[in-house]
Amino acid sequence: MLLHPNSLVRQKREWTVPPAFIREEEDNSYKNPIARIHSDLEASGIVVTYTISGQGVTEPPFGLFVIDGKTGDLNITGKVDREKTPILLLRGHALDRNGAKLEEPIDLPIKIVDINDNFPVFSHEVFVGSIEELSETGTIVMRINATDADEPNNLNSKIAYRIVSQSPGAAFSMNKDTGEVRVATVNLDREAHSSYSLVVEAKDRGGEPGGNAATCSLEIKILDVNDNVPVVESREFEVSIEENRANVEILRIKVFDKDEEFSDNWLANFSFVSGNEGGFFHIVTDKKTNEGILTLVKELDYEKMQSLNLGIVVTNKAEFHKSIKYSYKAQTIPIRVSVINVREGPVFPGGTKIIEASEKLEIGQIIGQYQAYDEDMGKAAVDIKYLKGSDIANWITINSQTGEIQLDQNLDYESSYVVNGTYTFTMLGVTTAAPTKTITGTVIVQVKDENDNCPVLVNPIQTVCSDAKSVDVTAHDLDGYPYSDPFSFTVIDEPEGTARNWIIATRNGTSIQLIPQELKTGTTEVPILVKDFQGLSCAKAQSLQLSVCKCADGGGCEDKISGTALVSLGPGAIALIVLAFLLLLLIPLLLLLCPCGSGAKGFAAIPDYSEEMLRQWNSEGAAPQEKPVLSLIPPTGLGSAFCLSCKRAAHHWHQGKMGRAKASPFWC
Repeated sequence: MLLHPNSLVRQKREWTVPPAFIREEEDNSYKNPIARIHSDLEASGIVVTYTISGQGVTEPPFGLFVIDGKTGDLNITGKVDREKTPILLLRGHALDRNGAKLEEPIDLPIKIVDINDNFPVFSHEVFVGSIEELSETGTIVMRINATDADEPNNLNSKIAYRIVSQSPGAAFSMNKDTGEVRVATVNLDREAHSSYSLVVEAKDRGGEPGGNAATCSLEIKILDVNDNVPVVESREFEVSIEENRANVEILRIKVFDKDEEFSDNWLANFSFVSGNEGGFFHIVTDKKTNEGILTLVKELDYEKMQSLNLGIVVTNKAEFHKSIKYSYKAQTIPIRVSVINVREGPVFPGGTKIIEASEKLEIGQIIGQYQAYDEDMGKAAVDIKYLKGSDIANWITINSQTGEIQLDQNLDYESSYVVNGTYTFTMLGVTTAAPTKTITGTVIVQVKDENDNCPVLVNPIQTVCSDAKSVDVTAHDLDGYPYSDPFSFTVIDEPEGTARNWIIATRNGTSIQLIPQELKTGTTEVPILVKDFQGLSCAKAQSLQLSVCKCADGGGCEDKISGTALVSLGPGAIALIVLAFLLLLLIPLLLLLCPCGSGAKGFAAIPDYSEEMLRQWNSEGAAPQEKPVLSLIPPTGLGSAFCLSCKRAAHHWHQGKMGRAKASPFWC
């Protein structure tokens, strides 16, 4: 049993352990013994020895508890930190004289009583938050947090929050229990104060006097909203620009805005509301200066407009805040643009002239005129010379004084230079007065097609099989519609009976199928009259020439297939090839066996008898005469008999091969 030392109540015959309490960070030795262990076995005369184990004895913190082995009194020897060991778990043992266990060990829990010895600790030294200006009262800005190491759910660890100070003014409130920071004013204005600094206190014991307290800092940034309208530096603008200029900046419009600089709330947005229907102008914002840059993007013509009146409105890139969205009405800013007249000189009216001309027109005929126009004078230009620019087909000549366009060659609708029925060339106009100026005009000639081509067969020569069921015939006409297809085909009955042998079957605009009544091998000719859509045909009927042959299974003519077969060698040819090869091997052996002066120690000098070795052929004069061929190797005294046989053998070989009556001497 575990008994309090002053208890007189007798316990049951078992270990009973009422909780024992000690206060942290205090010297509790004055309370010793703080508890007593007792076993009922002592009543039966058994000597019992008491021991303990666990935290404070055999486990950290060591040496905190001791026990009287005879009486079972438990004593404490030092201070305890509850934050390290909120409960100390001991185990009591009852032993006999020999140290043997008399009863089962019993657990002895000792709870440490907390004292307020810890201060609240914030999770951050400085908390940073933000909130939009003009936010409603009660809007949560942030939530701060602090903890206390004292016993949870205890007054010592209960924290209360409060704002100690805030600068530049009292704009926020705080919930003492949750640490929530909320907006406390309806007039948060970033343009007045862009940030606030707060000092917040966290105090334990629920904020009661005497509690431990800690402080931290709060930095709250006020976020900008688009609650300020852009203001233009002037109510109206005037600017002037020379005609015929483009892509030039003509005006900068300065805008002021109190919202956060370089943000979308500050950045101006310009748009035209009138005067720019022709798309002559473009306006953008300089993001660094917040100026509107007005640019002329298309040339202005003083002769057509001397001034323009533009109207623009200015807003922001970001949408306006609800506080001003429905009350603000953008004002139109007028801009007057004056056009300055500039001496322009002549121009080709429109830059392009279209002329219609038939390909039947004769060479030298005038097909049109393209003169320059002086817009400043309001009449045809003078003191100007006309030249031809590009003319890839060389069909045109230009009258340098009048600008008349004359044919230098016939127009051809079917030419590759004519694209979609048009031929394009350029003219140049060069002023003769200083300073000279060159202008360029484009002339598009719409070439009218004439029926000047007859339809002809595409494949007039064909090879067909004798058992062919039909022959495809296709015609083509260089002219365009309506002078080309659809074509009409007719088989001419020449010689008589030809038309009966061919039947025209299926057809389309350019092709027909001819069905033969009888096809004989060999060559046959079918005269066909082909007419275009206007009934025009060539002077002579088209001739379809057919080579008719018997075809093999593969579809080609049999005679062609047999002609392409591989040629095999007979036994006689093979024997001749082998014999020639053996002779080639024998000749070097004979030369090796021919000593021709075996006593020589080295190579003999070869005399230069080139004049005796060369023979003239294919030249004018008398026929060449036979001359003895001199030996290239001088004769020696040895081996003369063998050399003689060599001479005879060579003589007979020469005579047999060359077929001449007189053989040339052969020298070893």
